[in-house]
Order: sequence, then C-alpha cells, then structure tokens
Amino acid sequence: MPLAELMSQIQELSKIDKLRLMQFLATELVKEEDANAIFFVANQEYPVWSPYNCSEAANVLMNLLATKQQQKNG
Repeated sequence: MPLAELMSQIQELSKIDKLRLMQFLATELVKEEDANAIFFVANQEYPVWSPYNCSEAANVLMNLLATKQQQKNG
C-alpha cells in the first residue's frame, strides 16, 4: 500500500484509533531498536508522579507569585 493511501486512511480514523496507532508504532519501533529490551512488563505496577499532596511546591509557587506581584506594584 502506498504511503499516501495509508496516510489518507489514517486521517479518517477516530482520535482514539489514532492514539492506538501511535502506541502501536512506538512499540514496534522499540522492538526494532532493541529486541532484547523489555521496557514494560504486563501486570507490573510503575510509580507515577502526581502533583497531589505537594503542598511544599504549592507554597514555593505562591511565594514566587506574591513576590512578583509586590515587585509589579511598587
């Protein structure tokens, strides 16, 4: 199938199908790059950072905003 034909078919996909295609292509590229590397294991938990309960960071930002506001006001 020519690339132009494939691209026109991709444009007709729904947003979720385009995202699934991106995930598939990224996985295929990783497989081709290093067939022995396993980046994610099925049924494994991976930690993800979240901004929740990060009051120290919020305080730093609030202090920075207050300082900038004071500089702006005089």
